[in-house]
Amino acid sequence: MKFFKAFTKWQFWASILLMGVACFGLYHFTFKVWLSAYTNHNEEITIPDLSAMNINQAMKTLDSLELSYEIDSVKFDSTKMPLAVLDFYPGKGFKVKEGRRIFIKSNPKGWRPTSLPDIIGKSKRLAFTQLKLAGLEVGDTIYEPDIAKDAVLRVMFQGKQISKDTELPRFTKVDLVLGKGLEYGVDMSNLIGMTLEQGRSSVMANRFEVGRLNVEGPVSDSSLLRIFYQYPLPGDNYDQGLPVDLWLSEKDPRELAPRVKELDRQYRNFDNDSIAAARYAEDLKLQERALEKTDGNSPDVPATPPNKEVEQPDGVEID
Repeated sequence: MKFFKAFTKWQFWASILLMGVACFGLYHFTFKVWLSAYTNHNEEITIPDLSAMNINQAMKTLDSLELSYEIDSVKFDSTKMPLAVLDFYPGKGFKVKEGRRIFIKSNPKGWRPTSLPDIIGKSKRLAFTQLKLAGLEVGDTIYEPDIAKDAVLRVMFQGKQISKDTELPRFTKVDLVLGKGLEYGVDMSNLIGMTLEQGRSSVMANRFEVGRLNVEGPVSDSSLLRIFYQYPLPGDNYDQGLPVDLWLSEKDPRELAPRVKELDRQYRNFDNDSIAAARYAEDLKLQERALEKTDGNSPDVPATPPNKEVEQPDGVEID
């Protein structure tokens, strides 16, 4: 009986010891062998120096090390070669496990294209700002007579007109055609004898507008019409943007002589270049008389002798 009790006691402690050994072995295998092998605890990879490589070389290097990567090539650095590695993370010398993702910033091949903003009709100042924001530069500024002073009329690139949303290389120079504003007191061209198309082209070229078209007599072919009278008259000072009235006919100029005289009575003042100049002179006289009355020192002005004949310029008949 005593022997049996002693054997049972020894068996109990042996079971405890075996259980302890088994637990220790299981712990050691799980946390020291299997887990270490599963997580590659002792297999770390050192990140190489990618800064001296281009993106193709860097990708091959990371592939050989079984590392994944993500590439960002949004910003272009003109001081670096195209496709050069600008930056990477983790950096050189860091130890990572197999499969770790490496983030790389790469220089693109060149500047990404940009689109021409909508600047037609915008002021010069606003157009310059919008072009700068779009990554474009202003080359030449060309001025043309137009009622919209300093407004953008056209955008030119390499001698050709371009429209909004046209894609251009970044930092490209574009030329702007701007409105000069209308001029005042411009000499009126002589349109007498021109066809309608020739007269219209001349009027528009001088930044006037084509006004009323008055046709005298029958028309068999519009291309045969010739301008025989105009208002304002040739040589008159006229403001750009105002209309020019034209009289046209297929008749012989000699047949139109009476009509020309009639129009002269209506539009021409023989003491001045034109009726516009006569009105201007009359306004000045009225202003001078008003000032003389205000001062009260108006000198005696001799009255115009009655029935005095008006001097007639050479070559002009007055009925």
